[in-house]
Amino acid sequence: IRLSLVGSEMCIRDRLYVSMLSTPLLNATMFLPHKVLIRAGEQFEEGFFIVSGEVQITHKNKTYTVGPGAVLGLSEGMVGLPSRYTAVAATSIQLKIIDFHKVDSIINVLPSEVRAILATIIKRILTP
Repeated sequence: IRLSLVGSEMCIRDRLYVSMLSTPLLNATMFLPHKVLIRAGEQFEEGFFIVSGEVQITHKNKTYTVGPGAVLGLSEGMVGLPSRYTAVAATSIQLKIIDFHKVDSIINVLPSEVRAILATIIKRILTP
């Protein structure tokens, strides 16, 4: 991934990438090509942050390829919705795993009003 600098500052997207890449809260793993990460219509317990490699996303007869910096499954998983797409490793990939149980423990510290607002926003974004 190429980092963007504005003056001597990294842009927000790049800061997020670097912070997720370096956080000890996320476990790293590797998968070989053709590994199914997420299946359309199924619920799942983990989201994924792609560190290296490419993942093929299939959604409604369309196929997309995503790479380093992409986050998969976070919104649906956080609110317990089934995936709208299938994600399969197109190449060997290195990922950081976002365990929703850890996310829940962090979110549960927030005031109930803030949790409700977050859940509502995510559901609105995901509802067709």
